[in-house]
Amino acid sequence: METESTSSLRPGDPARVGDYEVLARLGSGGMGVVYLARDRAGRRVAIKVVHGHLAESAEFRGRFRSEVQRAREVPSFCTAAVLDADPEAPHPYLVVEFVEGPSLAEEVRRRGPLPPSQLYAVAVGVATALTAIHGAGVIHRDLKPHNVLLAPGSPKVIDFGIARALESTTQHTRTGEIVGTVNYMAPERFDEPTTPLTPAADVFAWGCVVAYAATGRAPFDADTPMATFARILTRPPELGRLDGPLRTLVERSLAADPAARPTARELLDQLLGASPAAPVAAALDRQPELRTAAREMQAPPPRKPRRGGLIALVAALALTLTAGIGFVARQTVDPIFTLLDRGAASDESGTDTDTVALTVPPGEPLISDALTTAGSWTAGKGSAGSCVNTGVALEVTRATPGTVQCTGPATTLTREYTLQVTGTIQLPGTCFAVWLSWTPARGYRLLACEGSFTLSLERGGHASEVLRVFPLGWNSLPTGEPVRLQAVVRDNGITVGHDDIQVGQSPQTELDITSGRAAVGLVTVQGGDTPQGAASFTDLTVEKLVD
Repeated sequence: METESTSSLRPGDPARVGDYEVLARLGSGGMGVVYLARDRAGRRVAIKVVHGHLAESAEFRGRFRSEVQRAREVPSFCTAAVLDADPEAPHPYLVVEFVEGPSLAEEVRRRGPLPPSQLYAVAVGVATALTAIHGAGVIHRDLKPHNVLLAPGSPKVIDFGIARALESTTQHTRTGEIVGTVNYMAPERFDEPTTPLTPAADVFAWGCVVAYAATGRAPFDADTPMATFARILTRPPELGRLDGPLRTLVERSLAADPAARPTARELLDQLLGASPAAPVAAALDRQPELRTAAREMQAPPPRKPRRGGLIALVAALALTLTAGIGFVARQTVDPIFTLLDRGAASDESGTDTDTVALTVPPGEPLISDALTTAGSWTAGKGSAGSCVNTGVALEVTRATPGTVQCTGPATTLTREYTLQVTGTIQLPGTCFAVWLSWTPARGYRLLACEGSFTLSLERGGHASEVLRVFPLGWNSLPTGEPVRLQAVVRDNGITVGHDDIQVGQSPQTELDITSGRAAVGLVTVQGGDTPQGAASFTDLTVEKLVD
């Protein structure tokens, strides 16, 4: 079992949950906190405790209860087993088996693309899990590399179904909001709820996951979530060196038309076949447990699971999503990805009816900088861009696609604060970037593009975990005109907006990020031979909030 995301308990964490002794943290997200725990027999388990503010919602509890029951109907083939749950507790919780082994995302990040036999084991294992999940009438909704664990014996898929409890709770979602992770979302997902969600969306995600395992990169990956949307909707997948019958299956699973994709059962049948390809046979020979699970689910017709048996609930509740957030008995936090369709609703007088005002509360000044003093904000060492104070503004440029970060005074921000800065996009294809509570190891980044705001958790200088994406409608950002970017960090959440208009909110997924620095900059998203990114900033203020 990998332990890179395991951390010691913090003040306020429970010593026990039900009959379980809590040992450490495994992760946290929008739905709750996942703990490593031990039952009375000494067996280690993963236990997800729902956040208190969600527990207060009767609608959420009802959804949670229903989805747990539905998940129990999924046969435990290549999935993690549900051991216990208490939807009626003051803080509802779910207990799943503690799965030994890294996630597919961790394995690829550390070792690179998988060798053929391991790749085929993942392809077969995930197809087996989806066959079981779909056979029980459940749709995973957030299949991704973080939700595939490379456990001894066979891969295990986690985190299915339960995300719907959060997604469908009107207190926390709005019309047009969906839960998932953009790199692995089928085209029809961007049209929810107009287009009903079907198991074909999971098959599309299967193709993305297998392609990632084979190449080390999601097949539609781009610099920003909005650019990834565009590739999914308009471009063919990039499959690198993936070849042979597996490439053909992946290409079919990534068809834009859901009806053109094979079912999970058809994927499994073609992977196993009467005479499976050599890599498949090698994978099954090395993992007889996987062979048994795959053949069991392939046997026609799929057997109807017994209601009430202990079966898989993919530790989904363990890592909540998008996420977002994948939880499970070994997880890293991969927050929910939320798409808000704000639209451009207005009444006949032209007054917007979908505007939420953003009130930036006053506080004690920490930073007040006109951004006109030369040398006060500089680009990091080795940066391919520049940060130049012209005496009028901080001008940020980059000649190639990528990121430029300009750091200023080494002022440590407090747990709760506000940040405001005026910015102007000088060239199309440029996005503002604002870093909150940033250190070289971790921090939050707001990416403000013409058509969307994106909040991400940044690790080691890379925005690796998208928290939420908020597409803009009528209030899109102009080029060549100043806008006032605003962020309020308080109550374990981040609210963002511009010009006193609230764009969206997100929980802070890493509550131990309590300090850090502020930084501004840009991200470029287009190619070409001329300078690709240019923006300017003035009048930055950071204020500490006080009770």
